[in-house]
Amino acid sequence: MSVRLIEFTVPGMAAPQGSKRLVRLRNGRTVMFDQCKRLKSWRAAVAYEAGRAWVGPPAEAACTISAEFVFERPKSHWRKAGELTKTAPLHPGKPDIDKLCRALLDGLTGVVMVDDSQVIWLNAHKRYGSQSETFVTISYADR
Repeated sequence: MSVRLIEFTVPGMAAPQGSKRLVRLRNGRTVMFDQCKRLKSWRAAVAYEAGRAWVGPPAEAACTISAEFVFERPKSHWRKAGELTKTAPLHPGKPDIDKLCRALLDGLTGVVMVDDSQVIWLNAHKRYGSQSETFVTISYADR
């Protein structure tokens, strides 16, 4: 059995996918919008970077994914001397990691995999770093 592995980095702050907002139009129709305005462009960035790392049509095999979501600390976490404040958290809170993974998987669908139901193992974590970016590793086992 051989394993096909791809790794890539998505620059910029990851956007969560999850919460929707319903808006009723004057004509009576209801339209649904994603709460996060950055979602569409971040999913496009995921698809672009994955497409650069992947050659060929989307795979149909089961796959495993490892994702590391890195967030730049907000300015409120820093003192003027360049050191962290005593109240600065060790780990990022929001956005929820499951919503980050949902957006990542949707960005990968149709590019490196046919459907996100092919993912049999998902390892994800988030941390603070010097700049916002997401590191992704995907492996496929050929039969």
